[in-house]
Formats: sequence, C-alpha cells, structure tokens
Amino acid sequence: MATTDLRQIFLLKDLSTDVLALVERAATSLVVEGGVEIFREGQPADGLYLLRAGSVRVSKAGSDADVVMLGTGSHFGELGLLDDAPRSATVRANERSELVKVDGERLRGLLDAEPRIAASFYRAVARSIAKRLRVTTDDLAFARQLAQERRRG
Repeated sequence: MATTDLRQIFLLKDLSTDVLALVERAATSLVVEGGVEIFREGQPADGLYLLRAGSVRVSKAGSDADVVMLGTGSHFGELGLLDDAPRSATVRANERSELVKVDGERLRGLLDAEPRIAASFYRAVARSIAKRLRVTTDDLAFARQLAQERRRG
C-alpha cells in the first residue's frame, strides 16, 4: 500500500508524507467479506482500521439500531489508540470491504520515537473525534426533543 492510497482516508488526507510513511509501517491490508465481524464490543483494542473500499456497520450490544454505517474513506477503532480501553462497539462488514489495519502497539512505538510526527497524527485523530462528538451531541439533543414531544403528546 502506498502513502498516496492512505490519503484517500479522511483522517489522513491532510497529513504529511512523513506521517503517512510512519502509519504505513504499522499497517497491513485485508479483505473482509460481507457479514464478517471485524471486532466485537468488549474485546481488547488492537488497532485502528481504515476503510479503503466497502462499508461497515457499527452497533452496540442491546440495541436494535446501528450506531452508524461507515463507507469508503472512513476509519474506526481510533479510541483504542488513545485509551487502551476495550472496544466500545461491534463492527461488522456490510459488504465485501478492503481494510487497512494499523497495529496499535506498533504505531504507538513508532510515534513515541518521532514526537513531531506524533503530534501531527494525534491532532488529526483529535479533530476526527471532535467532529464525531459534535454529531453525537446534535443527535442526542434531537432524540431528547423527540422523547419530550412524545411524552407531551
């Protein structure tokens, strides 16, 4: 996989060639068929996934609705890079999907040796998480408003 391929992933699109080269050193490509579970909620986090082609469904145990469906150019599993907590959701391929798995332990080791590159990478991850948190906040406010209206009506 070339660093130019990594630029197709939204999380990495604005990062320097140095950062992309480092990420590439921790990455392996894989193909997952539709319906295959990539990881399960509660499992140890072992890396970040980049979705080169296809789509995945993110779900929570005990919920009938998907949290989100992610498509080509998306990423998932980044929270485990930051806090080493178990997976917070289950991710399953919605269709045949081409993924890049970035090994968390290897990536952290490479980033520890390159503070300037690490700062750039972690800033990109923080921006991505902030964007998702804003969407989640909007969704939560909307859901609460609907619940209040149903209670009144």
